[in-house]
Amino acid sequence: MNLETLKDSMPNLHSAAVSEKELFDKSIDFTRPLKDYPKAEFIANFIKSGVKPQHVYTESLNVDGLVVQDAMEKYLDNDSLSSSMLKAALKTPLHFEFAKSEDKEELEKIKGTPACFNLGTFLHQAILEPTKFERVIIEPNYALNSNEGCAKMIEYWETFFTQRGFGYIGEEEVKAADIIDHCQNQVTELLELKLDKIDGKRAYIKVFESCSGVEAVTQENFIKIQILKKHYEVYGGGILKKLLHHSKREISMYHTDSNTGLDLKIRPDAIQFEENIGVNAIISVKSSGIEDLKAFYYQAAKLHYDLSEGMYQEVATKATGRDFNTTIMVMLQTVAPYAIAILVWSAEDIEMGKHKFHFALNNAKEIIEKESVKGYEVFSEEDNLGLIQMFLPSWNQQEYLPVNI
Repeated sequence: MNLETLKDSMPNLHSAAVSEKELFDKSIDFTRPLKDYPKAEFIANFIKSGVKPQHVYTESLNVDGLVVQDAMEKYLDNDSLSSSMLKAALKTPLHFEFAKSEDKEELEKIKGTPACFNLGTFLHQAILEPTKFERVIIEPNYALNSNEGCAKMIEYWETFFTQRGFGYIGEEEVKAADIIDHCQNQVTELLELKLDKIDGKRAYIKVFESCSGVEAVTQENFIKIQILKKHYEVYGGGILKKLLHHSKREISMYHTDSNTGLDLKIRPDAIQFEENIGVNAIISVKSSGIEDLKAFYYQAAKLHYDLSEGMYQEVATKATGRDFNTTIMVMLQTVAPYAIAILVWSAEDIEMGKHKFHFALNNAKEIIEKESVKGYEVFSEEDNLGLIQMFLPSWNQQEYLPVNI
């Protein structure tokens, strides 16, 4: 690959929008006519028509691959290639090799110590499972580095369970008295800690939280969650609830690519069907600390969201036998004013994503076959010993106005 070809093939991350002309100029072969991608107006009109939503059975979706509602742990443990791995294959073989181990690292995190509360993660889950909005409480701010603070927190949780009358062991609802016994046994027998010691008390509090069925948050996060909940209810006249009604949420799809022979996996936040919203759609939820939509579009281009969405459409289409030709993205703002936006991806951007997906897939196949672990030297001319001719982005080339100093 010569330097000019390399420069031409690299995606322009400094423009969040890709025009049809730019795509043609880059000689990208479309996978289908752009007019075949439904637009926002079509989806809105279908929903407004009042068609009664239908349930689609998961078993009917298994056409060329496996479509299954499995646990996240099982999905992560599967060795098929994900979109994050293919994004790395766009960079270098070294990045790709590192990315292939990321699912296993994430799996270890899930199996390890529970993560601290994350507002973005919670909001992401609540959009897909709105009852989570109702299962949030403000936990007292007792200092857990003292016996006194731990004792007050234990008293708080024991009172919580007693007054409510039940808790949860796994998915099973259990009487309050049995929950308290269970939590004590978890600490003394399973963890082999003493309840009169501070480590045992902290562990007791953690087990209480895990059995509560609620999310304990600070007052500040509680207020933010209530604001987002209000936006969820009123945005577009309540369209989010309609968009997700009878959808399949966090469902895994496994498919073997016929061109490369590589095993692929995707796990969209949700998929929705033409019976319910007029199109077969991938629904993706993104939480972001961006200040406006323009910044979010830039973020989407920079992080190659289009590759993921293009891959999701293609794998879902092949695995299910349905034509998934729409991507709807729900953006959740994690900074004031905590707004929501529902975005229908354009045909041009999805086609660019599919182009990146195919390019990355071929890269991955070549990397695997050659067992390559090269880093950035892949961007060097063949006989240049890894020396890379550097070019700054075009926006750096600018005129400076004369000044009167």
